[in-house]
Amino acid sequence: MASTFSPDPYQEGKSLDLQVCKSYSPDIPSRVTATISRVIAMTMSVVLDVTFQSRQGPLVHLVLKLYDRRFGCDQREVGKDRTAPHTQENEAAFEDFVKRGMMPGFLRYRKERNEAELLPVRASEFLDEPTDTEGLAKYEAALWQDCIEYFECEANAYQQLTDLQGTLVPRLYAHVSLSATKVATTVPQETAPYFEVRGILLERIDGYCLADLTLGPPPQNLRTWHHIIQLAADAAYEINKRGVIMEDCAPRNVVVDRQSQTPRIVDLAQCNFRDEMASEWFQWGWDEDDDWDPDVEYWEQVSTRSNPGAIAAVMANRIQRKFGVKMGFRYPDWEGITAGIKQRKQEAAAAGRKTMRH
Repeated sequence: MASTFSPDPYQEGKSLDLQVCKSYSPDIPSRVTATISRVIAMTMSVVLDVTFQSRQGPLVHLVLKLYDRRFGCDQREVGKDRTAPHTQENEAAFEDFVKRGMMPGFLRYRKERNEAELLPVRASEFLDEPTDTEGLAKYEAALWQDCIEYFECEANAYQQLTDLQGTLVPRLYAHVSLSATKVATTVPQETAPYFEVRGILLERIDGYCLADLTLGPPPQNLRTWHHIIQLAADAAYEINKRGVIMEDCAPRNVVVDRQSQTPRIVDLAQCNFRDEMASEWFQWGWDEDDDWDPDVEYWEQVSTRSNPGAIAAVMANRIQRKFGVKMGFRYPDWEGITAGIKQRKQEAAAAGRKTMRH
């Protein structure tokens, strides 16, 4: 029997009813009916231009990012250039799985496997279950888990980058939820979240993607491009300084404000956080080594990931390949950073010993 694909609810002109779970602006009402002005992307998440009425009356124009397991070609990828679209059969299997009380145990099982295994357990793995219906249910359950983790990661990132909001990253206005299906209003309260879609409302940047910079002809003065790219690399470093390492960092994740020609880093759903990493290091007993230092370890991890280079070096290669122009960029002195940490701690320890003797 042919599958019945789920209709796409995210189309220009359609309205979405949102519950505001946490607001960072007095202008955002507790419930919002947002009208979709434009669909920006539907890859790992659904990203929309939306408008709605503020508490004060005027229309607000923001970006709505929804972590919806049902849609997004990258998220539902099950092989090279192959996706598993959401169907009514998938949803029926998932609903039955939730109603049978299977979700808590499954989520624990996958979390424990992810912690124990070297590579994460992909959602697509469950499509190989012997029972097709159970496999579909577990596939949707794993995607739900992924979406919740993406939401929590991005919310945490914006919290840690509060002082950079509105300058190097967009301003966060609210956490929201969308009731994805009618069943959310009929199931017990403890299971309703499994049928909701979490999201965030962000500042809308009128601009262009840094990755698209080289699609047109170069400007007469290439210093303009150099300045923009250097600012983007510097922004990534500022994010690192606040205890956040981006796992998905690339020119496609930079939006350049058209008027000011200044970049904003976007898409913070895949990050590692210094506090969480340090907690794991201590659990693993790394602190038993007398020469080990968590601050040095963090910056060594930062240098390995090299978020600034993932932006600037990539753009430099593209510009050289297309236009034959070499561009050099300034990167953080990773060795100098770790050496400075060690020196400051040695000096502090020496000062402490001197104080004790007196």
